[in-house]
Amino acid sequence: MQAVSGRRRHRALRLAALVLGTAVVSAATKGPDAGGYTASDGVVYSMVDISGSGGGISVLAGVDDGAVPLVVPFPFRFYGRTYTIVCASTNGALYFVESADACGGLEDFGNADLTSAPTVRDLPAVLPLWSDLTFDAPGAGAVFYQTVGAPGDRRFVVQWKDAYPQGSPNPVTFQVLLSETTGAVLFQYQTVALGAGNPASQGRQATVGIRNAQGVATQQQIAWSFQAPVLDDATALAFSQAVSRVLGDVDGDGDVTCADATIVRNALGTRFGQPGFDARADLNSDGRITGLDLSTIMKLKPNVAAECAQSSP
Repeated sequence: MQAVSGRRRHRALRLAALVLGTAVVSAATKGPDAGGYTASDGVVYSMVDISGSGGGISVLAGVDDGAVPLVVPFPFRFYGRTYTIVCASTNGALYFVESADACGGLEDFGNADLTSAPTVRDLPAVLPLWSDLTFDAPGAGAVFYQTVGAPGDRRFVVQWKDAYPQGSPNPVTFQVLLSETTGAVLFQYQTVALGAGNPASQGRQATVGIRNAQGVATQQQIAWSFQAPVLDDATALAFSQAVSRVLGDVDGDGDVTCADATIVRNALGTRFGQPGFDARADLNSDGRITGLDLSTIMKLKPNVAAECAQSSP
């Protein structure tokens, strides 16, 4: 009797899990990284197709090597910072930026290994299939985006529909979902297996993962793969962050000290979206840094004020 290949066995396990409603025991995981993110392929694929009749707005149709700013309708926290603007690139990447102007002139057709090199301009990013893709080809689609769900439980969906890899006669379709509730990032792959003879099949030409600015130095990045055929149709990858921080521990060192109070003081009077706003200092999550945030630290650790006075020159 002929042995079942590893890939066929993996698919069979996934099918059994879907039918029986059980977890996939063969799931692969990576992390946690220095930012607390963990990646796993042990999630159920459930494509939220927003193209065509799905109701998504299309951008970048007919474009090769371009990027556009998209507004995320809720503050999305990524590696400790909050964003409401992303740059969607034709080349399978989504970058977090402070302003729409930052999307201009992005040239990211050359993907890199996240473990040793930055993204273009060292931008924080989620990279479902970063590679040289184009919509400037016969039969190509576009990037679609849409918000689904009710306020408080929304997901911002960005979908690359029928993007053509360099030298490929067949397109790929995949998407990113950003969760308002959990802050998780989900990659879903509808079509990435393009045949054994296709050099772009299953991510062979792509970078897949997430990273923060200065990710190489800080190790705040998860490189799921680099130019490796590890993806398959109808599969998904999830990136989530375990949050177990002490209240008032703004700098994440496990204790409430003068350093935390200093971070809050430096951001006092700022609002979300303004220069100097630091999401870490917004302890009551109201989008403003006020005396209420500072008083939270002082109530938790009354000796912080004295500690700060002693450390002053």
